Amino acid sequence: MNYRRDKLERLARVAHLYYEEDKTQGEIAELMCVSRPLVSRMLNEARNLGIVEIRVHSPARSAESLAEHLCRTYGLRSSMLVAEEESDDITNYTMAKRLLTYIEEQKPAVVGVGWGTVIGIAAKMLERVPVHHNSIQTLCPLLGNSNVLLRQYHSDENVRMLAEAYDAQPVFLHAPAYYSCEADAKMMRETKQYQNVVNQWEKLDLAIIEIHDDSIIEKTGYLGQEEAVGYAAGYGVDVKGKIIPQAYNIMRIPLEMLERCRRVIGICAAGTSVQAVDGILRSGLITDVLAQDAMAELLLRETE
Repeated sequence: MNYRRDKLERLARVAHLYYEEDKTQGEIAELMCVSRPLVSRMLNEARNLGIVEIRVHSPARSAESLAEHLCRTYGLRSSMLVAEEESDDITNYTMAKRLLTYIEEQKPAVVGVGWGTVIGIAAKMLERVPVHHNSIQTLCPLLGNSNVLLRQYHSDENVRMLAEAYDAQPVFLHAPAYYSCEADAKMMRETKQYQNVVNQWEKLDLAIIEIHDDSIIEKTGYLGQEEAVGYAAGYGVDVKGKIIPQAYNIMRIPLEMLERCRRVIGICAAGTSVQAVDGILRSGLITDVLAQDAMAELLLRETE
C-alpha cells in the first residue's frame, strides 16, 4: 500500500518537473538519479494513470467566421454576434445597443415590435437618448400583450416608447395575447384597432422579435405547447423547426404577413436555450439573428 503511494508520488514529482517546471527529461534524470529512458516511461505511466491530463484546445473561430457559418447553416441574411460579458444583464445591454445600430442600418419605414428582455432594454435606452433624423414612420406590435406587469412583455408599451424616441406614429393593438375562446378572438379581429394594425403588418419593412424557450411560460403566463422547444412572435416550433398549430387563440401577426416582411430579426437574449434558438432558426421565421458568439459556437456544434 505504502509502496503504491510512494510510486504515485514519485510519478507526480516527475510530471511536475517536466510539465510545470519545464525541465528536460535529461535534467529530471539527473535530479532523480535515474536514467533518461526511465523518466520517459514514468511520464507515459503518469499519463496512463490519469496523473497527467493533456487537452488540445482548437483555436476559437473568429466572430466573422462564426457569423458566416451561421448564415450558411441556417440560410440567414446576416448574423450579428456579441461577446459574452461578465453577467447576463451586461450581455443583454450590449445586445440592445447592437439592435439599435441594426435598426438604423436597415432604414425601415414601418416596424413591427414583439416583446422580450432585449427589446425592453433597447426601448429604455432610447427613452434617455431619443433618435432624430431617422427613417421610421410607424411602429406597431406583432402580438398582443402578456398578462404580467413587466413592461418588456407588453408589445404596446414597447411600441409607445420606441415611437416617442423615433418621433414616429404608434399604432396600438390594445389587446391581450391570449383569448380563452374563438368568439372573443373573432370579435377583437373585427375591431377598427385590429384592422389598423393589420394595415401596418401588410407594409412591414422590419419585424423585431425575441426567441424564447420554455422559461417564457413562467415569465408571462404564455400558454406553452407540448412539443414546442422554442417560441417567437407567438409561434411555437418543434426540434425540426416545424411550426406547431395552436390549440388556443392568440393575437399575433399572421404567418403569411411575417413571411412577406423584408427583414425579421430574431434576438437571442442571454440564457436562452440552444435547442430553442436552433428550432426557430430552422423554421425560417427569421432572416437575421442577434446572439452571443458562445451561442453561435454551440449552434454550429449541434449541426456539425
